[in-house]
Amino acid sequence: MDDIVQFMDHDGLANRYDHVVMAGAALGALGVPAPGRIQVYPHWQTTFLDHLDAAVSLHGIEDVYIIEHRDCGAYSKLINKTFGTSFEEQRRELRAHRRHARLLGRLIGARKATIKVRAFLMDLRGDVELLDW
Repeated sequence: MDDIVQFMDHDGLANRYDHVVMAGAALGALGVPAPGRIQVYPHWQTTFLDHLDAAVSLHGIEDVYIIEHRDCGAYSKLINKTFGTSFEEQRRELRAHRRHARLLGRLIGARKATIKVRAFLMDLRGDVELLDW
């Protein structure tokens, strides 16, 4: 949590954002069946989208930051995926986070076309990289 606060502060957003945490980040917020998915929580997507609607209505938000993190235990629980520490495994993990963040970004865009979505991957030391798509 501290690393996220520091990252948001560094981006000029100190005390100017709603913080929603879901197990699996984008994967959890999607909450829907996917190839290989072993746990499905469709109400998580509903909850996320309801919160998004409220945040837009109450706070006029214009941006959504999706902050994924490496070594996410929800990937094991929700889609039975774990990633090792080798270079290839880290690339595979990056692709998985990028794919789910992109899907969530599209869902957000379909719901609120004016919102700008940015996605990031944070490692366990707090280093952050942009997940471009």
